[in-house]
Amino acid sequence: MTEGVSTVAHRIIAVVDKTVVRVTGLEVRGLKPQDVEAHLSRALGRPARVIGVAGDSLEFDVYGLAPEAILKDSRNVIHVIALADGVRATEVAHVDQAEKARIFSVEELAGRARTGGCAGERVRL
Repeated sequence: MTEGVSTVAHRIIAVVDKTVVRVTGLEVRGLKPQDVEAHLSRALGRPARVIGVAGDSLEFDVYGLAPEAILKDSRNVIHVIALADGVRATEVAHVDQAEKARIFSVEELAGRARTGGCAGERVRL
């Protein structure tokens, strides 16, 4: 896993090698995100974190695994997700997106914090 840490005006910014994955064509009801995370982490041998849930899709981060590896093994990824209570894979379930998280420079992040985002995301540096 590629990781690095920088300090900007007493703020710590971590850089982590992660892939953002979205699976659509699911039926999601009463899901416990920790269950999906545990199943994915065991199956992929990498940490995974659920970042979005909708009635027909699931979005998660996988750390230290290339998007190509997710796409190559997409059927298994969907099968593993469907093992969790509250998720059922339909016949049209597929990996809709698997891409590397965007990398920002420290300077770009500092500029964004001063000028943009919602009020809850603005940081005084």
